[in-house]
Amino acid sequence: MSWMWLALLAAPLSALGEPDYQMPPGWRTECMGRVQFDVPKEIAWHLAGGYWQKPDFEPVRPTIAPGGQQIMYGEGVTPEQTYLVKIEVSPLTDRNVFDRLQLIHGPDRGSAQTRVVRAQIDALQAQIDAKKAGDEDYSALLEQHRALDDTITRINWVSTELFVLNDMIREFSATGRPTVKLEAERAAYLEEQAKWPTDALFDQERFLDLGIADTFADWVPGEMTAHLWRNQRIYRFVFHAGSDAAGVPVSLERVEPRARALLAAFRTREQYEIPQQRGFCLPFGFIADDGAPHHSITLGFNPVGNPHLLHRLSMGREIRKDADFMPKLLEQVISRRFPTLVQTDMFGPLRVLVGALDGNLRGARYKAYDAYHKPVDYETFTLDGDAPPTGYQPGVGLTVLDDHSQPQLAFERTRVDMLQTLKSIRALPGGHRFAPQAD
Repeated sequence: MSWMWLALLAAPLSALGEPDYQMPPGWRTECMGRVQFDVPKEIAWHLAGGYWQKPDFEPVRPTIAPGGQQIMYGEGVTPEQTYLVKIEVSPLTDRNVFDRLQLIHGPDRGSAQTRVVRAQIDALQAQIDAKKAGDEDYSALLEQHRALDDTITRINWVSTELFVLNDMIREFSATGRPTVKLEAERAAYLEEQAKWPTDALFDQERFLDLGIADTFADWVPGEMTAHLWRNQRIYRFVFHAGSDAAGVPVSLERVEPRARALLAAFRTREQYEIPQQRGFCLPFGFIADDGAPHHSITLGFNPVGNPHLLHRLSMGREIRKDADFMPKLLEQVISRRFPTLVQTDMFGPLRVLVGALDGNLRGARYKAYDAYHKPVDYETFTLDGDAPPTGYQPGVGLTVLDDHSQPQLAFERTRVDMLQTLKSIRALPGGHRFAPQAD
């Protein structure tokens, strides 16, 4: 099975794509960021995993740690904030997951109450540290500490029970089942919860009504989060506010108008649908804009039907961090019954064209041997290509790992497909501004 190799680059229109380029028969065109590219096989993007606090999503593929996967977009509210928003897309899911996510967002009374009690514990601990074990009131202080620990445990229990009851009441109501007993139990927990004080931070948290169907949003100081339910997927937008030059937290009033404008410019798209207007592609989505907002992308994907061909895509103004795939390469070697040796055949960097721009390609092939120095039945390889950022032109890079594909991939065929994909890079329709221009 051959594979596709992807590299994306945002660059001036005159620098992208050979004018005589023709897409090979049977290939598909996809887009990401501000460019489009051709692939010989259908691809599956590695989308958001279980780190959304719910177990309903499949884990992210192993090319990128969950914390490293990102789509960052737009100008930050302050100079200290490089980007305005982080965007994530869920795999195909159902409405129940979206509704349950809504239950755990918004003002968090339990966390606020816990913060109050923890502050009391810290103050009490300072008194305990200043005392000696034999002092008269030492035991009383320890007893107060234990009582506060018990309070935190109870707060967490009540918060959990309220979440479960809210979820059950929602599900029972949807199916017409009686909820009287559940509502009575919830009322008792709400009454108990009300006796614990909250802090000043909680007073600033709030739900937001964006006036957009199938959407919920909330604000905690420094961050606005919006979730959209569209086409059996959840799109999450996390707007980072940060602080101004004086260290004062940015207010919601400065963030909300920009967030609303971006959400109004967002729409879904089908995979391989190439928008004809100016804007920014993300998996199954598109943001219409004037081509100016900068971005940084780190995503994983694989050809459909071949999850062992792992890809790590990165692009943006920063110099990318190369993926460390050696542990993954050695994983199958170490798990074998007998020790193995790995022979390395490296090449590059070689000059290649990314669209019409100069880039570099390097690679390595690995052949495994058993304990008797006899070759075993598989070979694997990595390929790594990039074009560094220059001026206002974002950099791009992709690392590809053949993780013991079956049937084995043909290395030379793989390289041919890769070079064809690199050659296909060209700007999205509509035109874009990648360098300073007079307004």
